[in-house]
Amino acid sequence: MSNVKKAFQPIVEFLENNKAKKVDTIMADILEMCQAKGAGGTATTVHRDAEGNVVAIKCGYFHSWMPLSHVDFGKKEGSASGFNPMCKEGVSNWSKQQRDAKKAKDELLGLVATGEISPDGIQAELERIEEVRLQTISRRDGIGFETSEEAVNADSAELDAMIEAAEPVLEVEAVPLGSSASDVDAA
Repeated sequence: MSNVKKAFQPIVEFLENNKAKKVDTIMADILEMCQAKGAGGTATTVHRDAEGNVVAIKCGYFHSWMPLSHVDFGKKEGSASGFNPMCKEGVSNWSKQQRDAKKAKDELLGLVATGEISPDGIQAELERIEEVRLQTISRRDGIGFETSEEAVNADSAELDAMIEAAEPVLEVEAVPLGSSASDVDAA
């Protein structure tokens, strides 16, 4: 199989394993293997309606499907969907976490110099900063679905009520140096 393109290797392997079967008995499996699944061969993160309009996106920050009718996604030229892969709230949280992590790393050397953190503790602090940088928090309004179908079929009045009843946005907290992410969770 060295001359077979990587994308076709699973199909060729399947055919090799089913040489004795008639084509009509394995055709459904082959068609399923050949269906487009989006970039990189993975499931897509955009759901389009029958007219091709984007109606839901799987947010890259919250890792859940969100309807465009109720959740803001920024426009992004050059992307397949025309939208940013994270909702605006996710982008805001992500940006704050990146900024806070950079600030914490910049302060780390000063804390080592003053003796507040031992040189042996630098790696643990860097790991803790990275853990906090990668955390995700829940959306304040709870809008987010496991599947694109749930997001697309969500009742508009129910979504409006969720947003209206929502509590203020939970801020992403910067964890002071020398503490852990679980210390913030417990507070």
